[in-house]
Amino acid sequence: MKKFLKIFGAIIIVLLALLIILPYFFKDEILDRVKTEMDSSMNAKVEIGGLSLSMLKNFPNLYVELKDVRVIGENEFQQDTLAEIGSLYTAVDLGSALSGSQIEVGAIVLSNSKINAKVLKSGKANWDILKESTAEEETVEESGEASDFKVIFKEVRVEDFALTYDDESLQSKLTIADVNVLLSGDFSAKSTKLKLQTKFSDINFDFEKLRYLKQANLQLDALIAADLENMIFSFEESKLNLNQLVFGVVGQVSMLEEGYGMDLKLNASETDFKTLLAMVPDVFKSDLEGLTTTGTMELSAFAKGEYHENSLPKFGAKLLVHNATIKYADLPESVKDININAQINHPGGEMDLLTADVNAFHFEVAQNPFDAKVHAKHLLTDPQIQGLFKGIIDFAKLRNAIPMDSVKISGIVTSDVRFDGRLSDIEKEQYEKFMAKGNVKLRNFEFATPDFPQGIKILSSVLNFTPRYISLSSFDSRIGKSDIQLKGNIENYIAYALKNQVLKGKFTLTSKLFDLNEFMTDEELPETENADTIPLTVIEIPANLDLSLVSSMNTIRFDKMDVQDVKGLIVVKNSVAKLTNLSMKMLKGSMTMNGSYSTKNVKQPAMDFGMDIKDLDINDAYHSLSMIKQMMPIAVNCSGKVSSNLKIKSLLDKEMNPKMNTLNGKGSLHSKEVIIKDNKAFDALAAALKDERYKRISVSQFDMDFVIVNGNLEVKPFQAKVAGHPATIYGTQSVDGKMNFTMDMKLPKEALGKEVNQYFDKLPGMENVPALDVAVKITGTSDNPNVKLDLSKAIKQAQKAVARELERRAKKELEKKGKDLLKKLFK
Repeated sequence: MKKFLKIFGAIIIVLLALLIILPYFFKDEILDRVKTEMDSSMNAKVEIGGLSLSMLKNFPNLYVELKDVRVIGENEFQQDTLAEIGSLYTAVDLGSALSGSQIEVGAIVLSNSKINAKVLKSGKANWDILKESTAEEETVEESGEASDFKVIFKEVRVEDFALTYDDESLQSKLTIADVNVLLSGDFSAKSTKLKLQTKFSDINFDFEKLRYLKQANLQLDALIAADLENMIFSFEESKLNLNQLVFGVVGQVSMLEEGYGMDLKLNASETDFKTLLAMVPDVFKSDLEGLTTTGTMELSAFAKGEYHENSLPKFGAKLLVHNATIKYADLPESVKDININAQINHPGGEMDLLTADVNAFHFEVAQNPFDAKVHAKHLLTDPQIQGLFKGIIDFAKLRNAIPMDSVKISGIVTSDVRFDGRLSDIEKEQYEKFMAKGNVKLRNFEFATPDFPQGIKILSSVLNFTPRYISLSSFDSRIGKSDIQLKGNIENYIAYALKNQVLKGKFTLTSKLFDLNEFMTDEELPETENADTIPLTVIEIPANLDLSLVSSMNTIRFDKMDVQDVKGLIVVKNSVAKLTNLSMKMLKGSMTMNGSYSTKNVKQPAMDFGMDIKDLDINDAYHSLSMIKQMMPIAVNCSGKVSSNLKIKSLLDKEMNPKMNTLNGKGSLHSKEVIIKDNKAFDALAAALKDERYKRISVSQFDMDFVIVNGNLEVKPFQAKVAGHPATIYGTQSVDGKMNFTMDMKLPKEALGKEVNQYFDKLPGMENVPALDVAVKITGTSDNPNVKLDLSKAIKQAQKAVARELERRAKKELEKKGKDLLKKLFK
């Protein structure tokens, strides 16, 4: 961060110096020269909107303003704008500029600017844009004499400045919506008094996905004794405000060749416990209305020593709270006897030398006390922790002491857990060197909110702690209509808590009813009385979990379907949930499933499943599962049982539905008989054949193979009897639902209707053709099908029949003529 500030400051100074020392009459040349200098010195794209020079705005001084400067990164940062400078301006005393030895300016103002600083996981920063100097340039710089040229100014102002610092390597992000700085003094003197006024508004700070500051405000007003010759700055009459909490600031900061020297102390000027609540961001201030407090507090911090890139100064912070009480006027209970003794200390040097101690943390609600102590050190290399959690929390009474609005909560948790040891002992499986013992018990716990109205109830739960694992000896819960019972062990929990390592566990789960619909969101339901489906949301599987779950559930309710006798193994690992021999009874049949669900890319979750289905009811499947509607809309209003071997892979959308253009798979479908009625495609067939019987038909035993490629379904040719007539069926359904199916059928002539038969009946020999080959073409969509009869094969049959009949008749006529001739010859 320090390097970034140096680079940014250097850019501003170079820009300013170039602008104020070049002649007024060569503005275009000046602008071109500035751009050239910037391009030659930085690995970044620099855009300059314009340069303004005026003698009128600040007569008799020359007003110089640089406008709309943008610095855009290269390579992996080419989409990022590092800096946007709306305006950088000053007023130059022309007389001093012409003297050649110094330039006097009134104020230097940076206005309406933004900085977007970013560090990648690799540690590469987007502000590291200055090109390396050549050896020749460095030699010239070192051998050259120091210049006596000076820029003298009396005031520096930063107005409407915004900062974003996003460090992926540290999983941290800092945003400041508005920064205003006013620094004034005699910068030409060797020593002077500087007046500093800074205000940082709307500060947000996240670290490892936790928000530590939200919409906070920080203000520093300081009178600084500045030794500008030795670059030593001492704070006098200075105070720092964090929201409404006021700190006194004393000490000094010095600029070293490498790093900083510091000797600073901060002390809260107020001792009332209520001042600690001033650290709460303004957005939560309404939650503190009607609150009264008692007790005192002490809050202090210090930093002493030298700060370098790889070394920290000695620093520390301490918070003491004595006999404090929190009481809301409209609530019967209070949180009282609050005592806190917490501190962090660092002796200087490496960050790993930091120690954190919560020597005491105590409070009491309705005569239920709670105590905690934690001591931690070597957090970066080999965390060593010691502490305890002991007490009783009655959530119903806690709710009577702290406003929880519409949250419903009750139950009692008792804890008595102690721990002491190093993480390395756990990693080496030397569990005897690590002490962890105790238990946490929860009984009659209930929790519900307006967003989660079904709520959760935990009738009883007991966690027993050992160094190796946490034993979940009992867990009996209710979530809405669902019941869940769990038993098992949680392993590696210490490394998971301290180092975010993989949490391992083995559990058995039993349930009489598990209603998945209660976990779905109804925000996107169409406004109809009977919505066909309830949209899901993506369930992310953390990468640092390694859990196995042997399940046995009587009933799982999903969408409009009840799945029964669910048994099998579910393994969660590396952001993937893998199902092994998960068997169940469903849709009046049974299914065994193997496969996986992955959120390695949470924006594009994926599924890969194989299913062995026995005697599944096709009508129930169509009306219970959204996926069947998408894959096989032609199955609407079908009845009968089917069996299938199916393998499918697909990406999923945000509602957990397959992205049809990514769906691939293959399988087979078997059935003894399927009844089709009220189906638009067969309604159209009945219309084409002029026979109402085809509106309700049966398809006898068939064995069908199919493949799915990018959502396009291809049905291989298979034989069946349709309404008692032999048929060969094949075709495709495209990803957008367009059908192209063919049924090659052998139909009796009368089935083709009078309009067709009036032509066939006139043909000689057709009385010897009881059935004709007909191709039924089904195109369009399931909602708007187009059915046509292809009689080309029937016509060929008729032609052959006519030819045979004519041949037969000609032969018969010839035979008759021959007989008549013979009779005449032998009279």
